[in-house]
Amino acid sequence: MRPILPHPAPRANDTPQSQYPDPELSQLQNPPWSSQYQLYGGGREQAVRAPGWGDFHRRYSTSQRGETSHHDTPPGSHSIPPGPTGLPSGFNTPTFADPNTPIVTSEAGRALSNVDAAHVPPRVLDWLQSDSPHLHEHTPSSDHITPPMPSFEIDPNLDTSRAEFAIHTSEQRTRSRESSVVADFANQERQDSDGYISDADSEYLDHTGKMEKLKNDVINLNDRDSGDESLSQSRQPIGRRGTRGRGRGTFRGPRRAAEPTGDVKLRLSQASQYFIEEKYPESRALVHEVIRINAETYEAWTLLASIFKEEGDINSAVYGLMFAAHLRPKHLSAWFNCARFALEETGDLRPFYLRSAQFCYAAAVRADYKSLEAHFGKAEVFLEQEKYKGAISEYQTILKLNPHNIAALRKLAEACMGAEAVDVAKDRYKESIAYIRTSPDKFDQSFGWEDVYVYVELFAFVGQYGEAIRELKTLSRWLLGREDEYYWDSITADDCEFDVDNSRRLAISDFAVDKFPLETYGMSLPLELRVQLGFYRLRLGDQDEAMRHLEYLDPSNTTGEDIALNNPFLYLNTANQLFEANLFKDALRFYEPLKEIPEEITTSLYTQMGLCFLGENQREEAETHLKMAAEMDESNEDARMHLAKLYEQQKRPQQALEVVNEVISIKRKKNSELVRKSTSKDKQALAGQFRKPPKDRRAYRTSTRPLADERVKAQTEKAQHLQTQYYIMKSMLDPMREGDVEAMHQWMNAARDLTEDFRQLKSFYPWDKYIQFQEYRDAERVQAMTALDSDLSSMAERLARSFETNRTDKDEMVQPKVVPTEYRGISFQSWLDILMEYAICNARNGNTRESYEVCNAAKDAIIYYHSPEDMFLIHLCWCMCALISSDEETVVSMARFFMRDYQFTTDSYRLFGVLTRMCQSPVSWYCAGPTQKFVLRQIKAMDYALMDEETRNEKYFHEKGSYSTLDKHGRPIMNDDLDISLLMLYGYILFVGSSYAYAINYFLRAHALDPDNPMINLSIGLAYLHHALKRQAENRQYGILQGLTFILRYYDARKKSDLIEERLEAHHNLARAYHILGLPHLAIPYYWKVLQEHKGDTKENLVIETAYNLQTLYTMSGNPEMAQSVTKEWLVI
Repeated sequence: MRPILPHPAPRANDTPQSQYPDPELSQLQNPPWSSQYQLYGGGREQAVRAPGWGDFHRRYSTSQRGETSHHDTPPGSHSIPPGPTGLPSGFNTPTFADPNTPIVTSEAGRALSNVDAAHVPPRVLDWLQSDSPHLHEHTPSSDHITPPMPSFEIDPNLDTSRAEFAIHTSEQRTRSRESSVVADFANQERQDSDGYISDADSEYLDHTGKMEKLKNDVINLNDRDSGDESLSQSRQPIGRRGTRGRGRGTFRGPRRAAEPTGDVKLRLSQASQYFIEEKYPESRALVHEVIRINAETYEAWTLLASIFKEEGDINSAVYGLMFAAHLRPKHLSAWFNCARFALEETGDLRPFYLRSAQFCYAAAVRADYKSLEAHFGKAEVFLEQEKYKGAISEYQTILKLNPHNIAALRKLAEACMGAEAVDVAKDRYKESIAYIRTSPDKFDQSFGWEDVYVYVELFAFVGQYGEAIRELKTLSRWLLGREDEYYWDSITADDCEFDVDNSRRLAISDFAVDKFPLETYGMSLPLELRVQLGFYRLRLGDQDEAMRHLEYLDPSNTTGEDIALNNPFLYLNTANQLFEANLFKDALRFYEPLKEIPEEITTSLYTQMGLCFLGENQREEAETHLKMAAEMDESNEDARMHLAKLYEQQKRPQQALEVVNEVISIKRKKNSELVRKSTSKDKQALAGQFRKPPKDRRAYRTSTRPLADERVKAQTEKAQHLQTQYYIMKSMLDPMREGDVEAMHQWMNAARDLTEDFRQLKSFYPWDKYIQFQEYRDAERVQAMTALDSDLSSMAERLARSFETNRTDKDEMVQPKVVPTEYRGISFQSWLDILMEYAICNARNGNTRESYEVCNAAKDAIIYYHSPEDMFLIHLCWCMCALISSDEETVVSMARFFMRDYQFTTDSYRLFGVLTRMCQSPVSWYCAGPTQKFVLRQIKAMDYALMDEETRNEKYFHEKGSYSTLDKHGRPIMNDDLDISLLMLYGYILFVGSSYAYAINYFLRAHALDPDNPMINLSIGLAYLHHALKRQAENRQYGILQGLTFILRYYDARKKSDLIEERLEAHHNLARAYHILGLPHLAIPYYWKVLQEHKGDTKENLVIETAYNLQTLYTMSGNPEMAQSVTKEWLVI
């Protein structure tokens, strides 16, 4: 037990008031600064500076009721020793005594001498009459130190006093807590001043009984839980109160989820029972109730996801599992469950939920960065999404966490092939192979023939067939146990090392027959790797060595093993490789055995065999096989196209025309079906129909075609997809223009694919734009010549025109070499129409940035860059997109293009004013600094051409470089007169910017050229009036007089017009001028002229503005009757 600390000693000048530690004494004195600190000996200063006292009972309560422990005294405070009368010594003193100095108990007696006994409760009187030790010593405290007291005495019975005081205070605290519980929950002693119970509350007796029962329940609960208090107090505090550093006892991370309450568990149990009984609506209702009570119940969300799954609502099931995983973000199993569900339970909708799976695996990686399963899952999703760079990054992370992981190496190779960055996978494989060969005992995985296959395919993927052969032979030798025979690496002319017999190996001087068994050479090499070795030799042009390896497949079945039945894929792949090498006869030897296997009989097989017979000039066999391919599949277009060409070569145009018509019907039927599906109401089906289907992925490449061939195949597939999109775009063009929303979405989806394909062609975007377009690049010629609009129609037209044509040579049909005017069978002008209409549709849908990007792509294309007509159309469309988007900055920029490329053309300046007028936005860009400078340079250039040489040498007129329009010879076009529109435009810009004095200068220049122009007179008059109303005006009356003079000239010219609109305009403008000057008696008559002469069939209606101004004038002049009359007659709709 700790020593009991003394209470602070009193000071001589303190007020003789006492603050008793017992709650019953609170009626005696309860100053504002008093707190629970007084129960434990705290003084006034201590109560003020003691922080965080509210959680004292949680951290320092006793272990058992009625016992005393070291938690009775909070840190930094003192226990209360009893004085000579049983009260704490030094009561109600603001300072603490010296920790090393005992306190004389007589000081406490003097402090209590002024307390009236009538106000002291009986319990305190008992303390006063008790006999307790009066001298105690205490433990030093660094928190409160005061100068030592001058006198002290030592109590010889110190230990006995401590024990008695501890027992006594513990009993008092226990009784105090019980009494507070009774007071809080029962509060039975409701007595009036006479000691009787008040009957004011008619329900008091019932309430008392209920509260008594509740009190007993609370006391019983406290007694039952008292045994757990010691356990609860032993927990480490959370926060900054603990020791610094990362100790083992500290708690990091969020708190554990609260245990579900009883009613929540009951509802979950009932919901689970309903789920087992397949009563899904009842189960879902209970789960919703649980979520309403506590949305953080993990089991409720998982059960809800299971219900959605059984009901077929896959989307909601995925979201349910994702919500559940968020409730336990550090539990990897929750994220894995959601990701697996998104990948395995979504069926045909799997591509749409790949992003959900990616999110889950990413969250699992954040929860545990070292989790290989999380990294593998995330990488697999990246692969399926064809995000190869992300997959490569994840697999490299796995290899950092678990070096030389074989599964990660295989997947890394696949991702690198997709990203065309095989060097990364090759380097990783080389490191792992070197480690395995040098430290085989430390490697706990197996490196087998499949890994050799994947590794050598990395070299074949980029056409490095020589290196692939060398690595294949080296690794095979190592796996067969002949690693010491290094001399085979120098033999590259053939592959005699892997012959079945020693006939060719005996010619090698270093070869020792008896050193290794015969089985460790050619007999143990897997058939798949031998075939790959043959493919590599075939690609290198070594057909003899290649056929040595391929003959091991035994296409003639001389051994009777029937290898084709067990390895049909090897046969098909070999035949295709030989077909691509134009070895048609050898390819047929491998195609023929496949005809005996029912599963391998396909239209593709017969089509390939027919083409092989065509290559061997066996046209009858070719016709037979192509017919069989066409009969096996009524929708097969490829076989019918080859058959039609065969008929045309055989001078059988009627049969060829029939086959071509069949192909056209098939294409139309497919496209119509495609459009019909796309117009269905199923949005998910619509999205999936036109989305590029995910590619079938294999663990490793099974083809050895080089990268160039892969690109050709990808371009062909892309052309087929774009052909479908082109047909959809043409079909939906008219409905889209008529306002059909669904048709517009379909048209935009198709146009987006076509636009992206156009923008990806590098031939259209060279580094030097000043060179005219001549031809496509060699690598893009096939792509550009692959027509989206099929040539079947032209072929049918040719056949129908003459059945007896003798043009069998294809070269005769080749057009003379000219500059290309089309791309994918679509003219450049049609492409421009597609681009511009797609940009306008994007602007209408709010995709302003996308519309600008399309316009910019068209502008930068070299096929349009050198055509003024095309550039005019592109910028005009760009300007329309900016107008639709209310983008004044872009509108002004486009308008400046017309002023620059069509310099000194009046319409270009008028177009600038019209475009800025139509833009529904502030005029900040109209009168901005860049715009003013640009137009001023145009005026200076115009003036430069009209000045003599002496005047041109002045500083102001050095603007020869501003001529931007060139003739056909490249010389700048210079003006021969002044342009009034340009002068007025710059004047308007200055006028809008409140620079009226400067605007008058340019207005007067225009007035000198055309003094009778009404608009010029009106502009000059308004400029004078506004300038006269400014504070800087030197002669306001003169300005007003000048302004009215020009306005009256304008009025006289307009009122004589035959057009009613111009006369109404003149009346309104003159009235408005008087209105500005504050002359309502002059303005009102002209306003009334507008209303009186107005007719209902005018093009421009000024009635609303005029009536409103009249109403305002009458109201401000104190004539509400006229204002109300004008409002009722002209402003009420």
